[in-house]
Amino acid sequence: MSSPKTPLNIWLIADGLPGNETQIRGLEADLRKLGADVELKSIRSNRWHVLGAALLGGSGLSIKFDSSDPLQAPWPDFVIGTGRRSGPWVRYVKRASGGKTKAVMFGQKGANYMAGLDRGFVLKHWNFPAHPNRISALLPPSGVTLEQLETAKTKMPDLLDSKGAPWLLLVVGGRCFDHAFEPEDARDIASRAASEAKRLGGSLAIITSRRSGAAVEKALLEAAPNATFFPASMSPSPLYALFALTNAAIITGDSESMIAESIAANLPTYIAPVRPRWSLRMGIERGAWALYCLGGPLAWLITCLWKAGVIMPPRSLSAMANNLVSAQIAHLFDGLIDVTAKPKRSPDDFMKYFLD
Repeated sequence: MSSPKTPLNIWLIADGLPGNETQIRGLEADLRKLGADVELKSIRSNRWHVLGAALLGGSGLSIKFDSSDPLQAPWPDFVIGTGRRSGPWVRYVKRASGGKTKAVMFGQKGANYMAGLDRGFVLKHWNFPAHPNRISALLPPSGVTLEQLETAKTKMPDLLDSKGAPWLLLVVGGRCFDHAFEPEDARDIASRAASEAKRLGGSLAIITSRRSGAAVEKALLEAAPNATFFPASMSPSPLYALFALTNAAIITGDSESMIAESIAANLPTYIAPVRPRWSLRMGIERGAWALYCLGGPLAWLITCLWKAGVIMPPRSLSAMANNLVSAQIAHLFDGLIDVTAKPKRSPDDFMKYFLD
C-alpha cells in the first residue's frame, strides 16, 4: 500500500478507558505506518456523557474542557474515536471545523448511531443493520507489529525457559456483560490446555486479565499447577513478550482485542468458546433480536431502534469465532493444537478506507 503524497492529518481521541485506549493505540501505529500525521487528543468526560450521542450530537456538552487537550484550529482531515463517550466528541470537532473534518467512529458503542458520522466501523458479529457509511470488520484494530514483539521480548528475555518448548500460551479474559466465565470454566480450559502441552512435549504459560478475578486465577492454578503463571497484576504486562516467545495461543472467546493481537502476532490462534449469560440488558437485546427475526412491522421497528442507538443487537461471540475460522485466521480449541497452523492471511486492513 502506498502512502498518500500529502500526509493525512488525523486526530485520535483517547478517552482514558483501557479497552478503548488499546484500539486507539493500534490505530495510531497503523496510521503512522501509512505515513499520516497523527495527533493523540486526550479528552475527559463530565457527567453529561450519560446522555449519549443521540441527545448530545456535536454540542461538546460532555467534554470536561479543563482536563482535556484543546480542540481547536488548525483542523484535521479526520477525527477518530472509539467507545460510547467519544461519539459526541468527534461530532463536536466536525461541527467546530465547519464540516472540514470527517468524523469516524470505531466500535459497537460508537458506530451504532450513525447520524453525524462520515464513517463507522463495527465488528461483523454484532449484527448491525446495513448502513452505507458503516463498515463491518472481523476484528478490532490491534496495531501489533513484529517489531513491537521483538522489542518486548528483548526487554523480558527470561520469561520462559527455551528448554520447555514448544510453549502454549493460554490468555484468559473473564466474565463480561453478555458471557460468563466462572472458576469451573477456568478449570476446564486450563486442564485441557495443560494436557495438550504435555502431549506436545512442551509447556504451558497462562496470563490473566483484569476481568479474570481472584477466583478464576485460583482455579487456573489448581487445574494447571505446573504452568508458568502471569497474573493480571503483573506490571508491565508481559503479554507482547509472551506472544513473541510462545508457539501457539489459546484465547478465551470473550477477548476480542486479545484475539486480534494474537493473530496480528502471526501466532496459531485457538479460540476457546465461552457461555452466554443472562442479564436485563441481554434479555432486552435478545428479545428485540427475536422480534426482528419474525419480520414484518416489528422488524422495521427494531431496526429503527438500532439505527437510533436506543438499543443494540446482541453480539454473537460464537459467530465471531466461526467467522475467523472461515477466514482461515483462527481455529476453535477442541483440545488439540497444531503449532504450525498460522493465520493464512492478515486481519482487516482498516487503512484503505482513509485513502479513498
